[in-house]
Amino acid sequence: MSTSERLRAFRRPAVAIAAALVLLPGSALVVRAQSLGSQRVGTSSGGFLRIGVGARAVGMGETFVAVADDPSAIFWNPAGLASLQRREITESHVEWPAEIRYDHLVVVVPSQKLGGSIGVQLGVLGTQIRETTELAPDGTGREFSYSDVVAGASFARRWTDRLLVGVGAKYVREDLGSAVGGPVTNAVLFDVGSIFYLGIGSVRVATALTSFGPEMKPSGEYVSPYSGELRQYDGFDPPMTFRFGVAFEPVESETQRLTTSIEMTQPADNQRQLRGGVEWSYHRMFALRTGYNTDADLLKFSAGAGFIAHFGSLRGNLDYAYTDGGILGAIHRLTLGVRF
Repeated sequence: MSTSERLRAFRRPAVAIAAALVLLPGSALVVRAQSLGSQRVGTSSGGFLRIGVGARAVGMGETFVAVADDPSAIFWNPAGLASLQRREITESHVEWPAEIRYDHLVVVVPSQKLGGSIGVQLGVLGTQIRETTELAPDGTGREFSYSDVVAGASFARRWTDRLLVGVGAKYVREDLGSAVGGPVTNAVLFDVGSIFYLGIGSVRVATALTSFGPEMKPSGEYVSPYSGELRQYDGFDPPMTFRFGVAFEPVESETQRLTTSIEMTQPADNQRQLRGGVEWSYHRMFALRTGYNTDADLLKFSAGAGFIAHFGSLRGNLDYAYTDGGILGAIHRLTLGVRF
């Protein structure tokens, strides 16, 4: 292939990406929401639902809405489950500062009868907190557990040879210290997403709206420590997030594959974020990844690696991701997966 032909081959995906960014109606709405997001920081409940699932996706800087081709798609874009043709199980673990642990399990089962794939997820975040009071600021000697749980299912299918669509529902529970009189919130939230292949190389565009639904409000009443009045708890919106992304492979051969991805994320209670990520894989057995969030105050840079091994009809994978947490310190993630 001549130099001019190579330039034309690379230019076609680039032009398609630019056109998608300009023409997508939702992108204009997200841009207008940018100024509103910064005014609502910290006004959502269920913040743990924003913790990225899967070391592979996080290693790419969380630019996964248009990639979404492993079980972690149930978190980033449920439409990606439609690309999974075999049963898969993955378990992801992350250690956050202050000894906060988050484990997330995903099981994906393709269904010929339904013409798509079903995914089931269970995530548990937990830690132990030392009880303090105004009279005992250094601790009362008691500890209580803090936990968040998400459990749900998603379904995705190919509507055409180019379009993948997925939907999901999940039950969310936050235990805000019920062992010492704290409230508990419950809600059923929803996810929806799509991936569309433009027919130009491997270029695809994707959108996803996740964690939308009714406000999360503790049941029951409490006595105000200031006035002694009996009051009801306030409700807060769930951490709804809109994602739009584009991905393609500028290099794809029998020995290596390079995936590039760019994504715009608009949380309901924060500013828009622009991310970019890259994954290079060799013989589909080893991969290196990196990504960058241009708008984050912390957690800007991430990197990772992955290993794949075959054991007869089984395929196992181990993925690791590192995120630079700045003053929070390094954050490490591990994901184990089996395809059978």
